[in-house]
Amino acid sequence: MMRRLFAMLCLCIACSIAWADDAPRTMLRAHLEPSGPVVAGSAVKLVVDALTTTWFTAAPDWPLFDIHDAFVTLPDESALNMNEMIDGVRWFGVSRAYRIVPRTSGAFDVPAFTITLHPGGTDTPVALQTPALKFSATLPPGAEGMTSFFPAPNLTATQRIEPQDGKLEVGGTVTRIVAQRADATESMLIAPVQFGEIQGLRRYPKPPATRNISEDRTGLVAGERTDTVTYVVNRRGRYELPPIDIEWWNTAMHRRETIHLPAMRFTARAAHEKPLWEIPADGLAGAARHTVIFLDARDIVHACIVLALIAAGVWFYPRMRVWLERLSRWWAAERMKRADGEFAAWRALRRAADSGVMRRVVPALYRWMDASPRFTRPARLDHIGREGEPALTELAKAVEAHFEGPQPAERRARVKLHRWMRSKRSRRARGPALPPLNEG
Repeated sequence: MMRRLFAMLCLCIACSIAWADDAPRTMLRAHLEPSGPVVAGSAVKLVVDALTTTWFTAAPDWPLFDIHDAFVTLPDESALNMNEMIDGVRWFGVSRAYRIVPRTSGAFDVPAFTITLHPGGTDTPVALQTPALKFSATLPPGAEGMTSFFPAPNLTATQRIEPQDGKLEVGGTVTRIVAQRADATESMLIAPVQFGEIQGLRRYPKPPATRNISEDRTGLVAGERTDTVTYVVNRRGRYELPPIDIEWWNTAMHRRETIHLPAMRFTARAAHEKPLWEIPADGLAGAARHTVIFLDARDIVHACIVLALIAAGVWFYPRMRVWLERLSRWWAAERMKRADGEFAAWRALRRAADSGVMRRVVPALYRWMDASPRFTRPARLDHIGREGEPALTELAKAVEAHFEGPQPAERRARVKLHRWMRSKRSRRARGPALPPLNEG
């Protein structure tokens, strides 16, 4: 019996020793990549390894921390499972890399922070602290004095204003939107746009919108950031949203560059001014409330212009009516004069001569001779020979032959008179070479 109790006691001691050896162990490791100085704007990795000798029942708690003048992120795709032998003991764990991007040059302190682990084999979480680390950043030659050092292979920026037509009233809103796109750069690293205060406008900035553009094979392609500000118009007038200069460092060309966004202008008109007068309720029969009439300066100007036009129309109407009647009578007289003048008679003679019908040619010829100032009154056929135009002479002979014998004269009546009047008009425009002789 005593031997059996002693054997059981030894077994319990051995089990307790074995259980003590199998208790989970945990460990944190941290280091920087690269370990030496970096260029401001380039990323520094803080690699943290969480290890245990058993397994993790839950993912470790990875907190974020702040570093002055630097961006700190924890990308989701940076987790890496680990399995390694350390001093003859098998350790299991996970490794993650924080991304630290310094914005300026100088020394940076990475603070120690606490990570909570959940190892298997125990119900109690384990809190461990990372070691404090340091690194330094420098600026490339030519980047000294930049307000905000932002490196990228390429950066583009655009802006727009809403509403685009620029029709605004007092109390309305105008929104300015600036969008930036940086190649191979996370959106949160893009520098924000600073919108200043403008007199007469009340500024309401909105949270920025960021978006990372990535592809399965190439990974991160570009980052986009959109900054938006809304202004409320307090009073009417002309406004100018000031220009924006975005300074950045071109890592492909190794030089400083600036993107200039020009100023944007708009005009706001008054929706309602203060009332010029107020009509009380007791001044209106049966009115139950006050009636307020709102007028602004533009309405007054438009009303004055309309009234001036009406007054000018009333004053000018009698005189304008007399002028219109005179113009109408003059135009009718000119039309009648032209219808009975030499030009109309000449056109009738041309048509008659083209037809070759002598009973049309004879009256048309005498009508033209009566209307033309070249011939005396009464007109005679022998006067036509003085013009020296063969076509007119031939026509006159055809008319004389018509009175002697109509049949052969019909063929000679078809003469061409088109060129003669044009030559007369051109000679009249040039004027005679010599003054006419006084035949009297």
